[in-house]
Amino acid sequence: MNYKGLNILVLGKGKTGTSTYNFLIKQAALAKLVDEVDDGPFLDINPKEYDLIVQSPGVSRQHPFLKKCDQLGVKVTNEIELAYEFVEKPIIGVTGTNGKTTIVNIIDHIFKVCNIKSALVGNVGKPFIESALEKQDVFVLELSSYQLETISNFKPKIAIISNLTPDHLERHKTMENYLKIKSRIYKNMDENNFLILNYDDMKLRNLNNNNIPTYFYSLKNKVKGIYLEDNKIILNIDGPKELFEIKELKIIGKHNIENTMAGTLAAILYGCSLECTVKGAKEFTGVEHRLEFVSEINGVKYYNDSKATNPEAAMIGIKAFEGENIFVILGGSEKEVSYKALGKTIVDNNAFAILQGNTSDEIGKELDSFKYKRYIKFSNLKEAVDYAYLVAENRDIVLLSPACASFDQFENFEKRGEIFKKYVKQKK
Repeated sequence: MNYKGLNILVLGKGKTGTSTYNFLIKQAALAKLVDEVDDGPFLDINPKEYDLIVQSPGVSRQHPFLKKCDQLGVKVTNEIELAYEFVEKPIIGVTGTNGKTTIVNIIDHIFKVCNIKSALVGNVGKPFIESALEKQDVFVLELSSYQLETISNFKPKIAIISNLTPDHLERHKTMENYLKIKSRIYKNMDENNFLILNYDDMKLRNLNNNNIPTYFYSLKNKVKGIYLEDNKIILNIDGPKELFEIKELKIIGKHNIENTMAGTLAAILYGCSLECTVKGAKEFTGVEHRLEFVSEINGVKYYNDSKATNPEAAMIGIKAFEGENIFVILGGSEKEVSYKALGKTIVDNNAFAILQGNTSDEIGKELDSFKYKRYIKFSNLKEAVDYAYLVAENRDIVLLSPACASFDQFENFEKRGEIFKKYVKQKK
């Protein structure tokens, strides 16, 4: 597509919007970058003045201005779709509620071990558009539901959907709609592509995938794809073949066994040899802010799981330390979700909950409903860390796994994780 001389409006001045604007300017487009904080309501803009509107992830597709664009016949696209137009190499796209960041990092790590030049982009940090013109062998792309809302032609070679649990319902309204948006990742795929699904998630197991060759990964069932049996990872594409034992992995938790299986299967379907794929999977040490080991102080191990921005992710973090004495730091900014299942996980694991931030009362009420008294509330993260340091003893675990977004105290979950690590290291 030649964008030279086209009038293009980019909505949203965040990282993605800014990168998209800069890219379009380099393509000689007459681009304009706006947001409602600096420039006033989008509805004050006349869409007919523009040839194209680019929606950033932070702007909902249901925004009245974008509805107005639809009514007037003005084309709306997004950064993913724009970047895709310029990319000629294969794309591996990963979406899902939880696990997608770890999966893309595992795939990227395996590719590097296999000497395949890959770009790790998308929701993981670096906007796809920034790498669109790079000479890569393959693009490994993490996709949020926000990024999938407006795709039209996007077509990955391999697509993975990790799982689906309630999240972002303040934007997507229903689980049915959330699943529909996530499923857009494979809407253009065909018999020459591969779809990888988590068989253990009943919402994904029976997705209508048309003629796309579909493979699964599972902790519980022998599936076509890859599965766990007797603590061994078994590849089952042309008959079962043992790859390695889970004790050889450097990352912890059942969820990371799932993530490893998904990444391993994707690399093999892409064409990596078994030898380098297995080597890469076993060498992978984890992702920052996702059950990241921070430090051991006086025999107490501290872990940063700041990426756990919803209850399901925090439950996964707590369960990763099953049988341990856990002090889990929870709370943050509000989401329209239930903390009931999280409360039960805390009770079942006899974890001591250190609640902080805007949702501390809400989570505390859930624990009260179980008549569970092993919790305390503080106003902020520093007070929570200070308390954990005072009460945790040799061989205990202190885990930051908030179950909430970070916006009550921090600009994003990365900043929250960085500050947590800073607070911990100050105790040494």
